[in-house]
Amino acid sequence: MKILFISHYDNMYGANRALLDLIRGMLKSGAHIPYLVLPSAGGFVETLKKEGVAYTLHTAAAEKDMRDPAARLHCYICPVTQWQAIYKEPVSFAIKRKKRRRQIAEELECLYQYFKDEGIDVIHSNSSVIGTGAMLAERLGCMHVWHIREFAQEHYGMEYFYPEAQVRRYYEQAACLVTISDALKEYMREKYPAANVVRIYDGVEAGKILAAALPSAAKQRADTIRFVYVAYLFPKKQQLMVLQAAAALYAEGERDFHVTFAGTGQPAYEKKLRRFARKHGLSEIAEFAGFVKDIPALLLQSDVGLMASEHEGFGLVTVEYMLAGLPVIGYESGATPEIVAEETGLLYHDKEGLKQAMRKLMKDAALRKRLGENAKKRAAEHFPAEANTAAVLKLYDSLRKGDL
Repeated sequence: MKILFISHYDNMYGANRALLDLIRGMLKSGAHIPYLVLPSAGGFVETLKKEGVAYTLHTAAAEKDMRDPAARLHCYICPVTQWQAIYKEPVSFAIKRKKRRRQIAEELECLYQYFKDEGIDVIHSNSSVIGTGAMLAERLGCMHVWHIREFAQEHYGMEYFYPEAQVRRYYEQAACLVTISDALKEYMREKYPAANVVRIYDGVEAGKILAAALPSAAKQRADTIRFVYVAYLFPKKQQLMVLQAAAALYAEGERDFHVTFAGTGQPAYEKKLRRFARKHGLSEIAEFAGFVKDIPALLLQSDVGLMASEHEGFGLVTVEYMLAGLPVIGYESGATPEIVAEETGLLYHDKEGLKQAMRKLMKDAALRKRLGENAKKRAAEHFPAEANTAAVLKLYDSLRKGDL
């Protein structure tokens, strides 16, 4: 089967890292032919180069900008506009809606011209924030698989640019909605009861993290406990609550800890976080590391992973923490309790709970060690990339046979 993947961004954040693992597994199996649409030749393409994945790059400027005779992955560069956006007030949203719908129509025509003669069997959209795949599948007359990775409305305050009936039709006529957690599965079933919804956990390529997560001087230091939070800088990710908990600990005399925030995001929110850190004397405690390419190396220098997101759809980085042998402190909401289970970390409900969880793991080395060992074992057993790839390939086979 020819599978066309569509992603709306080109950097290597969680959804695209999961997509890359899936494409690698597909190429290894040889069962299907992958195509990929990206908005630009950025971080994703650079990662393909770095990892030696053979590909052919197609752009509007030239039919084939880079040809590799060995390539079985075809990458197409075309803008992919989100079909929903953060709702702030009606006038600006109405203006944005008109502009975005026009952009989506133009992009849809571009993609149709690309693929009308390719014989695509399945379009696989990598996020619910894009509707282009659903529209293109309808026009090409092929099946549509939709990866649902986020609580878009609850987490980001998103609203659709299209009427509710049209949105519902696209979700419910999809061949399958693939959610990455049971929390998302129940959410989508409640909203779209006629949709075919299955849960397939994201998987993590464990090799690099397990190889990096060896005993080190950094991990064996007893003086400073290093917390790490890898996430897009956005209010619903609740980096501010982490800083507030850190400030409370600092005010109570705790000094032997450090918090690294890895990730870029909203500039205004980042400024707010930095101002808070300066105001509360956390300049030496809190570090804003920006986008970090080498996550395993960062985890190697850390003792505890943080997942403070209020509505996390899965938490790929949570699994990466666990594979690195880090206990996790997680907000008890969304999919986090599904991942941080079986004595692999501590869950909390509010700022006070977060502060107490941080203090508990700062003070108890034996607990950190036990939870970290449990976390590593659980992640390796329950969330391997190979299991995710196998489940998705099985899904494609079921679609091909008409069994789903």
